[in-house]
Parts: sequence; C-alpha cells; structure tokens
Amino acid sequence: MKKIVCVLLSICVVVALGGCGRTPNTPTDPSTESTETLVVGTLNFDGKFSPFFYTNSYENDVISLVHFSLLGTDRDGAVVLKGIDGEVRNHNGTDYTYRGIADCTITENADGTVYYDFTLKDGVKFSDGTAVDIDDVIFSLYVPLDPSYDGIMTTYSMPIQGLSDYRENPETPNISGIQKTSDMSMRIVLTEVSATAIYDFVTAVVPLHYYGQEELYDYENNRFGFPKGDLSHVKSVTTKPMGGGPYKFVSFQGGTVTLEANEHYWKGKPKTRFIQFKEGQDADKVPGVVAGTLDIADPSYSVEMAKAIQNANGGEISGKVLTTHMVSNLGYGYIGMNAKNVCVNGAPGSDQSKNLRKAIATVIAVYRDVAVDSYYGEYANVINYPISDTSWAAPRVTDEGYRAAFSLDVNGAPVYRADMSAEEKYDAARQAALGFFRAAGYTVENGKVVSAPAGAAMSYEVLIGAGGTGDHPTFMALTLASEALKTIGFDLIVTDISNFSELSNAVNAGTAELFAMAWGASSDPDMYQVYHSQGSSNEKSYHLKDKQLDELILLARQSTDQAYRKLLYRQCLEIINDWAVEIPVYQRQNTVIFSTRRIDINTLTPDMTTFWGWENDIELLQLK
Repeated sequence: MKKIVCVLLSICVVVALGGCGRTPNTPTDPSTESTETLVVGTLNFDGKFSPFFYTNSYENDVISLVHFSLLGTDRDGAVVLKGIDGEVRNHNGTDYTYRGIADCTITENADGTVYYDFTLKDGVKFSDGTAVDIDDVIFSLYVPLDPSYDGIMTTYSMPIQGLSDYRENPETPNISGIQKTSDMSMRIVLTEVSATAIYDFVTAVVPLHYYGQEELYDYENNRFGFPKGDLSHVKSVTTKPMGGGPYKFVSFQGGTVTLEANEHYWKGKPKTRFIQFKEGQDADKVPGVVAGTLDIADPSYSVEMAKAIQNANGGEISGKVLTTHMVSNLGYGYIGMNAKNVCVNGAPGSDQSKNLRKAIATVIAVYRDVAVDSYYGEYANVINYPISDTSWAAPRVTDEGYRAAFSLDVNGAPVYRADMSAEEKYDAARQAALGFFRAAGYTVENGKVVSAPAGAAMSYEVLIGAGGTGDHPTFMALTLASEALKTIGFDLIVTDISNFSELSNAVNAGTAELFAMAWGASSDPDMYQVYHSQGSSNEKSYHLKDKQLDELILLARQSTDQAYRKLLYRQCLEIINDWAVEIPVYQRQNTVIFSTRRIDINTLTPDMTTFWGWENDIELLQLK
C-alpha cells in the first residue's frame, strides 16, 4: 500500500535541463506549435520533480514521463521480471507484450536468504545520450537507503543484507547485500522472504553523473556517488530533473511544466514533440478540453461532471468532442487527523486522545453517505476501512465483523439501528460524540461540551482543497459535521484552500490538525509507508506510533500467503480505526477525458486499467 498524496505507485524520476557540464537543449516555443503540443490539465505542483523527494501525485505524473524504472508492471499490476525480451501476458482475452530495461531472476535459498539478480538491457541511454550501466542502478538504490534520506520512498524497510548496519553504524562502509557482478548486472541479497520487495524494484533508475558526483563514485572502494549521510547534491537538482524516459524536462514556469520528446528513449522517440502540464482547478478541466485549451484531463467524476461531458457530446459519455475512459481508482478519499496535533495532554496514543478523535470522527462519518451520493451519485461508494476497495486485502461486507466506520459508541455498542431515519442517525451520532468527549476528559453539561482537558482544545481546524468554492466530495460532510458539532458546543473549523500545494505543504510539515486528502496506492497492500512507526508518511500525516501495529505490518511482509496476509491486514485496519487518525470516505472511479477532435484516439494505449494509464505507450500517441 505504498501511497502518495492525492496521491504510489507510479514509477518515478525526472529529466533534463542538462547536467555535468552539458548544455541543455533549447526547444522551439511549444505555444507556437499547437499541432505538436499535447496539453494536460492538472492541479498544483509543489515544484519537487524528483523521484526521491516528490510530494504529490501531480509531480509524480510528470516524473513518470521523464524517467524509466528498473522493473515495470502489467495491466493487472503484476511486476514484469523479463523485460529485455519481453513477457506476453493476457488481459481480458488479449495478449500483450511487456518490455523493460532489465531482467530479474529470484532465487530462494535453503538458508532463508533470497537472491534478486538483475541484468540490464544493452543500449539504453539517458536523455543526454549517456549509456545506462549498473553503477547508475547502484547509485539509485543507495540514495533512499542512506541514513539521512527523508523522502517518500521506503526501500530502507527491505530486509537487505547489511542494510541495518549501514544505516545505524557510521563506520559501516557499504551494504553487503548490494553486490555488483558486472558492468551490466548486480545481485541484491535479502535475509528473508519479503512479499513486498519486488515492488520496491519498480523504482526509478537515475543518472549517476547528474544526481550524484562522479568523482565520489568508486564501487570497489565503497564510494557511491555522494558522502554517506549527505544528500545535498541529490537534493540540489530536485527542481531540474534528468532521466531517460520518453520525455525530457524543459521548464516549470507560470504554472506550466513543459516536456520535450526524448530522441534517445529506448522504445523510440515519441510521435508528439511537446507535452505541457498546466495547473488549474478541477472545475476547469471539462470546459478546458471542450474549448480546446486542454487535450487531456482527469476531472473528479461527479454527477455534474457527467452531465457536462454528456452535454458536450450530445448525450454520450464518449463522442465527437470528448472520449472518456473510466477505471476503478486504486486509491481512496479520506479525512486524516494528526494524532500529535489532536490529542489530550500531549499523549497521542492514550485512550483519552483516541476518544477525542473518535468523537470528531463519529460525527463526520455519519454524513459521508449523503455527501458522497450528492457529489458522485452512482460513480462512487462510501468505504469503511482505510484501504482501497480495489485491493484484495480490503474487507468485504460479507466478512465476519464488518461494520461501518465509527459506528460504535464509547462502550462498544452500536450507535445506529437499521430502522433509523437519517435525522435519527445524525442525532445518535451527536449523542455518541458526547460520550467520547466525556471519556476524553472534556466537561459535558446539559448536552454540551463546556471545557477541554489539559492539552486539548474546544476547536480544531480541518483543511480541504475544494478550490475555495466547496467543490470537493468531502466538503458537504465536513460542513454538516461542523454544524452538528456546534450544537453540542464544539467547533470544527472548515478551511477551504484554493491552492492544493498549500494543503499538501501543511500536511507534509506535520502542522495540519485535520485534512481531507486522497491516497494513491500500489497493487500490493503493504502498510509500512503510511502506518508503521518508521514509515515515511506516518510522521507527517498521522504520528501513529503503535507497537502491535508495527509487528503486524512486518509479519505480513514476511509471508507470500495471501489469505494469511489478509487476516493480518484486517487486524491492522482495526488498530488504525481505533486510533481514529483516518476516516475513510469514498472509493471513486478514475476518469480521464481526451479531446476527440485533437487526439488520434486510435493511438492511445488500449485496455487502460487501474494500473495501466494513458501515459503508457505514450511514444505512440499522436495529435491530428
């Protein structure tokens, strides 16, 4: 379950303005070349176009076009192990061949260790024409494994031989389990079976000569392109990426990222010369494609959005103006709480703190149904556990013990009856919240909260990126919950932020109290990144520190038995719900609209799925 804000797992990294003394290309102004420029509508960037340090999914969309990964995945999310000659895999009755830049052979040994042997494809180049070799791969692995690494990747959690010593002991010069076997091959040794390890190798291969310092690389003498514990040079090029993917990074100016076709791309130079990603609001995406100012966009598919698309096409979802593709979203929408910021007496994991968060969550949760139905209609559904419904590990309604999120009171009894009206449920939620507030140490008199315990407050703020206009599937639930909580003496302040980067910056800085966001995940439900105490997103988003949860997450990684892992993840989900740091809200459809008038639709990659989007086979896409 690797996640990225509004955010996976896309394969990432970045591209070139030039590096290592080379002069960057100076392309023709794409604004004057409309027949050669594909324009994509997006939301706000934070400006961090690095595979190691990006902070939101919009940056990752750019990154996925300007770099390639060591291994790739197919339309069903399975990793491709034999990329050099390609693997043929069937999807919905059609055979597709998947190729990549490397082969991987996995060997489980009698002593419990596991070998991952990689061989690179000959002739692959970065966008400046430099040939790719295994030193680039080794460097790309050492960056997120460095003790000072503070980005989104969780490669450091793999059981690689010698990794713990390298990260914990300043005198340990190398990671013994990362072994160069030739200029084009290497072996990685794991100390135990890891169900999630293969997905950690669906990772970007970056140019050592650009992201690192070549004079500091000498494999035989334990030098890996940067001083151990000092990633300052790697970070210095975060805004000016360089890679070997289908497109080269040109600039980020005035809210627009410009990319140019990479003539050295190993699958062939793309047919479309330029791609521009333009920042804007979600509400502007459909009108933009209809008007011709955008060619591709991914609007949040709501009832109103569906009507706008149908109106543009004369009643059809796909027609002469717009072509629409819909797939289940691998991620989901949620409301998060930072336990460090919403707690009692500075103790995020205490029963009192959990009860405070449950009080708030109970009232918000009861309004999810009306909000999601109003915004999405039939195009989304309410979910009750913090995991995408597309995952094999997600609890199902028919599972024993399945229940709606935050539907038990402080004594563990059901808050709702099946025959309750909506208004009766809303009142029951308020009464249950009072019980939780009382258990949290708040003073409750005459049906109202009148004072807070030490370290807690009578009001908390929830941030939501609804464009400043309330245009968000969770906005109604939050505003209704705010009104309901006010009637019992508690203030939930709903702050609608127009610029998404301001919201993501607050979450990443750990200053947000409550926040409405969405997760994007990988095909494996591993929970380390977001819910383990050492997970890279946990400290920023939730500050969830639970020993039992940590143990379960690690235990689930050590088995390849899917049924067993699902049982463990169910226990994890119950612990996460008990901490009340995340209120799951909705599972929606991912929607991408294409300009039928501008794009040759026949050149789009066929059979798009949750794991295989329009960016795949991008080198074949053509404008009319």
